[in-house]
Amino acid sequence: MIPSIYSLFVLGAIFTCIITPIIRHLALRKGFVDCPQRARKVHQQATPRLGGAAILLSFLAVMCLGGFSVPQIREMMWGNNPIIGSILIGSIGIFAIGFLDDLARLSPKTKLFGEFLIAGLVVWGAELSFSNVQFLGLGSIDFSAWVAFGFACLWIVGMANAINLIDGLDGLASGITVAGLLAVSLVGYLAGITSVTWMSTLLIGCLLGFLVYNSRPASIFLGDCGSLTLGYLVGCLTLLASARESDVLDGIFPVLAFAVPIMDCVFAIFRRTMRGRSPFSPDMEHFHHRLMAKGLSHGKAVLAMWTMAFASSLVAIAAAFGKGDQLFAVFVFFGLGGFILLRYLGYFRFEFFGEGLITLMDDRKSTKSIEQAIKDTEGMVVGLDSLDNVQSCIKKASEGMQFHEAEVTFYSTNGRLGSNFDIENPTIGKIVRWVDPQQNGYFSRDKEFVVEFQISGRNYSYGKIRYVFMDGRSSLSVQDEVLLERVHDALAMLAGRLRKTAYKI
Repeated sequence: MIPSIYSLFVLGAIFTCIITPIIRHLALRKGFVDCPQRARKVHQQATPRLGGAAILLSFLAVMCLGGFSVPQIREMMWGNNPIIGSILIGSIGIFAIGFLDDLARLSPKTKLFGEFLIAGLVVWGAELSFSNVQFLGLGSIDFSAWVAFGFACLWIVGMANAINLIDGLDGLASGITVAGLLAVSLVGYLAGITSVTWMSTLLIGCLLGFLVYNSRPASIFLGDCGSLTLGYLVGCLTLLASARESDVLDGIFPVLAFAVPIMDCVFAIFRRTMRGRSPFSPDMEHFHHRLMAKGLSHGKAVLAMWTMAFASSLVAIAAAFGKGDQLFAVFVFFGLGGFILLRYLGYFRFEFFGEGLITLMDDRKSTKSIEQAIKDTEGMVVGLDSLDNVQSCIKKASEGMQFHEAEVTFYSTNGRLGSNFDIENPTIGKIVRWVDPQQNGYFSRDKEFVVEFQISGRNYSYGKIRYVFMDGRSSLSVQDEVLLERVHDALAMLAGRLRKTAYKI
């Protein structure tokens, strides 16, 4: 008996419901958790972040089961034209990149290189390239083979990072992906693209099973391994679903199906670049952050984003098969609604293009110098082979962050770096202190602002660092905390590396 798409859909949801608690237990045991003390986090307790492993394992399991029992899937997985097989192999590679990023914080350049390499191999192997892009029947653009190949790779990598960027609240990225995949699945069915229908439907089933644990309050997160993998699969499936004729692509449908994460990603890149920051530098100004700043609760912000995603999904379906005046009316309505929403979130206001834009340009130069100082500090810490020169690294960081004093306390156990998290008063093995030499004489303590952060790895607490600011501030901005966290992460990696070499302090 050949299983139907519905039975495999249910089986995928059941597999995910069973596998997710196992992955959650392993992640807690091995220290793969998302720490709530970090600047951009909105959750209140340490939460496992390897949920993507549960989704991918379940998805691969049901796809392989379908490959052995359904002739159509078998042909597309390991037949003469293994489209599904190529995409699935690529998903394992993307997952590995995300897993390494969750484990050791890969540099943005390293991540992008790996993502483009895998995307290129999949576009070539699955023949996802195109030569012509149509826009609602109003016109088309022809591309050379190499340009089309590059755009296909860029689309897949862009979608992987768009889903990764929007993964900021419980169940947000998972729900938005489900909304977009509903449009992909329906369009694939109506257009007779079997591979799209099967893959998107089964992936929806796995995501619904995962949302049992990922919806608020989430007991496990996707992690970078999960969000990057989902984005990669979405990128591949939308390219397949957009195919209309031989080498002809619908240029509007994929953008509309995932308009919410795409717009959020575009605004994030523009915003950060305008401020002189790296496009990969995190902040607290994504759509969901702005909704919460407007007074929406965590849960209501997620529901609002899900609603926007489902609305975009419906418009994408209409765009794929609609015609004439009706389609034009839908686009006008959707465009006006999107403009009103974006203006409500703080975009397209007059002050943004007036005084706000001038302020952005004035701050651009100083922001770039701060980012460069922190980047140089990270490089200096990476090059250390002991704790002897940590003071010079702290001095470099002060050039950007403008703190006037810093003290790093390293913990030790039996002379080795690090202490277990459950020890209340860990043994202090070494203290590194730096004081701004220009701050001589007496200064009023009323001007002091003191903050303290933990330096922690996955399995050990390596110490703490205390900063003293005397510039009149009374708090740290989110961006300041994010920059300091980069220094702390570098110190934690140094301490972890030294511990493995049996370094004594």
